[in-house]
Amino acid sequence: MKWTFEQLKTFKVVADRGTMTAAAEALGFTPGAVSQQMAALQAAVPRPIFARDGRRVVLTDAGVTLLHHATTLLEAERKAEAALSGPQSEQRSVVTVGVFGSAAVSAMQPAIERLRATAPHVAIQAVEVDVEYMPQAIMSDQIEIALGLNYDDAPQPPLRGVVTEVLYREPFLMVLPPAAVPLTADKRALVEYANATEWVLPPIETYYGRACRFACARAGIEPRVQHTVTDTAVSIALAESGVGITLATTLMMGLRPTKSPIATLPGNSHRSIVAIARSAALEKDSVRAVRDALTQSFSPLASE
Repeated sequence: MKWTFEQLKTFKVVADRGTMTAAAEALGFTPGAVSQQMAALQAAVPRPIFARDGRRVVLTDAGVTLLHHATTLLEAERKAEAALSGPQSEQRSVVTVGVFGSAAVSAMQPAIERLRATAPHVAIQAVEVDVEYMPQAIMSDQIEIALGLNYDDAPQPPLRGVVTEVLYREPFLMVLPPAAVPLTADKRALVEYANATEWVLPPIETYYGRACRFACARAGIEPRVQHTVTDTAVSIALAESGVGITLATTLMMGLRPTKSPIATLPGNSHRSIVAIARSAALEKDSVRAVRDALTQSFSPLASE
């Protein structure tokens, strides 16, 4: 059935006023224009919707049914127009954000607070995604924006139509066994110690595992990996217990604070927290608001 909202609006006025002439006066149309609209509407409906009662028109059973549904449709249209033309605060949007451990702990709560203050109509729905698969999750529209990672020594390849923005950079740190306290200030001694000591690192098959090994190579270290551990908190705990050396960053240690001696890994290797989104997604005000909130969440950390 092919009818228009304009025809349904006119139909409702005709039903309320009882005559084509009265409806025309109410709508500011000519009686002929109203008659043409009702003829077109009748042609789109398989059963008669009007019956004559002298000069008046009354609705048939089919007309009553059509009026009921037309009223519902017109009210829905009115609400849609009001929502889209009204204040932005009335247009609530939920943005799905891909997150991983250390970045989520550091950024999500501040970002949510900032959105409440600057864009209360926008809400975040956090979705945990493996960092290695974050770009694919963006490309397959599982999430709209993501907190991802990039490493100086293992950069992610660019993806067509995807925008990556660096939010925060932090150096690699060595979490050392307690006995290594005297070495933290002596870079040469630290490298020698690192080459002679066992390590706790993630599997080389993982993105982070590869990045760790590249960073060690830049520092002149060939780690003797004795323990293969993916979980950051477990790796730090093992280093703290004296089992070996592991790598971490300041944000990562937010998940598992430690009293172990800490030293910056020689070689100036960093990891970057990045915001990843399709350029098309950033056309949405809501997605841009979330990206800006995430950016601001990391600003205090960057200035420390």
